[in-house]
Amino acid sequence: MCQLVETSAPAALPEAPHDYWVIHGQAYDLASYVAIHPGGVDAILLGRGRDCTELFEQYHVLNNKHLRVLERYRVSVPPAKLGVNNLNCAISHLDGKADATAVVGIQQSTAVSRTAHQIDPFYEDVKTMVREHGNTKMSTPFVIVHCLHVVGLFYALRLWYQGAFISAFLLPFFLWVLCAALVHDGGHFALSRNALVNKILNLTAALITNSSGCWYLQHNILHHSYTNLHGKDGDLDSHHPYIRIHPEQSHPSTTVHHVLRLAGHLGMYLLAHIGLTVLSPVTYFRGLMARRKGPVDVKTAQNVQTLAQYHASIVLQVATASAFYVYPLVRFPFFHACLLTFFPTFMMSVAFMVIAQVSHIQLEAEAPSLELERLHWARRMALTSVDYSQDSYLWSYLTIGLNMQSLHHIIPGVSYTQLTAMYPKYRAICAKHGIKLLERRNLWHALCTHLHTLWLLSKTHTFADAARKLA
Repeated sequence: MCQLVETSAPAALPEAPHDYWVIHGQAYDLASYVAIHPGGVDAILLGRGRDCTELFEQYHVLNNKHLRVLERYRVSVPPAKLGVNNLNCAISHLDGKADATAVVGIQQSTAVSRTAHQIDPFYEDVKTMVREHGNTKMSTPFVIVHCLHVVGLFYALRLWYQGAFISAFLLPFFLWVLCAALVHDGGHFALSRNALVNKILNLTAALITNSSGCWYLQHNILHHSYTNLHGKDGDLDSHHPYIRIHPEQSHPSTTVHHVLRLAGHLGMYLLAHIGLTVLSPVTYFRGLMARRKGPVDVKTAQNVQTLAQYHASIVLQVATASAFYVYPLVRFPFFHACLLTFFPTFMMSVAFMVIAQVSHIQLEAEAPSLELERLHWARRMALTSVDYSQDSYLWSYLTIGLNMQSLHHIIPGVSYTQLTAMYPKYRAICAKHGIKLLERRNLWHALCTHLHTLWLLSKTHTFADAARKLA
C-alpha cells in the first residue's frame, strides 16, 4: 500500500523492531535519559522502539525546552528500507468512489502536504492557550471530590466483601467516577506534576478496573496517535472482525442478518471491562510466548517490546482482577456471586463503551485513513471526535472529561478537570483556523447518532454507500 510522506527526502530510520525513539523523522537514543526524564520513566518509555512524534508533541505543550534537550541524543543509523512512495501514488490508492468530505468535515483549505511532522498554526495557538491557562493538572475542587470518593469506594468494597447486594450498584459508580478517572488522567500523566504520584494513583486505581501496561499501548500509543485510522487505531482493531465500527473495515464473513449483527455488537458492549482487565493481558502473554519461540511479525514484536517494559504491573493487575471474579464464586452461592461480579462488570462496560465510543464512532468523524493522514495530527484529532455538553462541569465529572475528546486528544497531558474552562477559547481557535468542530447537544444526542452510525455500518460497505445513506 502506498503511504503518505513528506515531499522532501526522509531521513534514514532504523529497521523495526529497534530501541530508538523516532521523532519528526529523526532517530534518538534516549536510553541514558530515561532515568532523569522529568515526566517519569513510564511516560518516556511509551515512545521507545517506534515513531512517537504525536506522543512527543502531545505531552510537551508548556514550553520548548524539550526540543533543545532532544538534540543532544540524535543518532545516525544505517539506511532503512522505508518502502514508501510519493503522495500521488497514495492518493490514487484511495477508493475513488467515495468523497471523504461528504462524510467528514475535512477542510479543503488544508494543504495536501500536511503531515504529523510539520509545525501547524492551529496547534501553536492551542499550546499558547494552554500556557496562558496556567494549571494543567487536577483542580483543587476535584481533588476534594475524589478524596470523598475514596471513602465511598472503601465502603462499597467492604459491602461487596460481605456480599451485600447493594454493593453491586455502588461499586461500579465509584469504580467509574474515581478509579476510571484516576486511571485515565494518571495514565496520561495529568493528575500531578509529580511523576511518582501519577504512577501510584494510576496503578492503584487500575487494580480491578484495567491493565495499565496494556492501556498504555492500546490507548496512549495506538489510539491517541492514530485516532480513527484504520489498521493503526488500537480501539478500531480491537473490535474487528467481530464488530465493524469503520467503513474501511470488512464485514464479518457471515450471512447473519445485519439486524442481528447490530444486536451482537451492542451485546459485546457488556463485555468491554473483561477485555480491559483480562483479554488484553492474555494477548500480551501470547505475543510474549510467540516471540520467545521464534521470529514474529514486526507489529507484534514492537508491541510486545513496549508491553514488556510494564510486565510487573500487568502481572499484578491480572492477579487482582482474577481475585475480583473468583472470590465471590468461592464464598457465596452461584447466582449471588454472579450478581456481585458480573453486574459491576456490565455497568463498567456500558459506561466505558457508551461514553468513550460515542465520541469517535460517528460517520462525521470517520474518513478514508489516507485522507486523514494528509492532515497535521492536531487537526486530525479535532476532526475525529464528537464533543457534547462542553460547558457543563457536571457532565465533565460524570464522563471523566470524555465529553470533550477533540480537545483532550490534542492535549492529553492536561487534566480533564481543566478542559471545561479551556473549551470556549479552544472553540474560538478552531473557528479562527476554519476547523469545524463536531458537536452534539448532550450525551443522548451523541448516543443516537452513534447508534445510527452502527446501523449504517451493519448494512453498508464503503464510504460512498454511507454518503448516499446520509444524503
